[in-house]
Amino acid sequence: MTGHASCCVPGVSHPYSSSPEAPGAPTGASPARAAIKQPHARSRTLVVVNRKARSGNADLDPALAALGGAFGAPAVLDVEDPGQLRERLHEACGPDVGRVVVAGGDGTVNSALEVVLLARKPLGILPLGTANDLARTLGIPTDLEAAAQLIVAGRTKRIDVGVVNGRYFLNAAGIGFSTALSNELPGWAKRHLGPLAYPLAVVRRWRRHRPFSVVLRGEGAPARRRVIQVTVANGRFYGGGMTAEQDARIDDGQLDVVMVLPAAWWRQILSVIGLKRGVYPEAVPVVAERSAAFGLTTPRPHWIATDGEPTTRTPATFAVLPGALEVYVP
Repeated sequence: MTGHASCCVPGVSHPYSSSPEAPGAPTGASPARAAIKQPHARSRTLVVVNRKARSGNADLDPALAALGGAFGAPAVLDVEDPGQLRERLHEACGPDVGRVVVAGGDGTVNSALEVVLLARKPLGILPLGTANDLARTLGIPTDLEAAAQLIVAGRTKRIDVGVVNGRYFLNAAGIGFSTALSNELPGWAKRHLGPLAYPLAVVRRWRRHRPFSVVLRGEGAPARRRVIQVTVANGRFYGGGMTAEQDARIDDGQLDVVMVLPAAWWRQILSVIGLKRGVYPEAVPVVAERSAAFGLTTPRPHWIATDGEPTTRTPATFAVLPGALEVYVP
């Protein structure tokens, strides 16, 4: 792998091909472009609400009123079972829908992502989750009415979408410690403890976690590493406020590969500090690289969590879809 590898991994089609892996990629779109759009009163707003998100019972009325004042009364799709979200959203997302607004956390946004890409609708976000890493990356406020006013203002931006084994992600895909942690972190802990749930779970998991081997194959020679964790980040923030790289962007057409290496406990404390800041001096047991596409294998299959939810396993092929998703931003 190189610092800025191009999309040349066998088995990965170009993001703008006709492959089903790129349903939302607009040909010739500039990922850094942002535009101000005038509200279209005749196009409906579809609001997806995850009532099981940490703040799912928050008062949405001011946000819905703001959207209604600009676009007309929104259609609200309440989702109690996240497993049914894709099917219900697909049925509700008709041609008269001008925008899809997700009121939930990063997992809810990820569940809606495939349908939004296929429908080619702009995405609005009302942050209701525990971490809200995507909202943080995009600068969307956690105040719901203020987030709704951003959508009303109509400024949009095209951002990249990561893909691994045909599964989409916006923040990051994780292999190793984070995936095991996600499996062990009960929903009640996230709802009642919020961000504090993560460090408590880390302490519990740390004693039992074991390093494993990975091989990364990109343009150059294969890179073999012994790791505790591999994070493939599309956005700047992931995992409840970790930073992929200090200069990482969600519209740069690149994925940041962050690998945490086995080390003495005191050096692992340095790794946590480095991961929070996205800066990795030599003393920090973290290796960070950047690539647009690569393959990753492990001696035995490991689960891969996309935006916090285990969805596929190694061996894996990663790629990025530049500018594939239109989102409302400040």
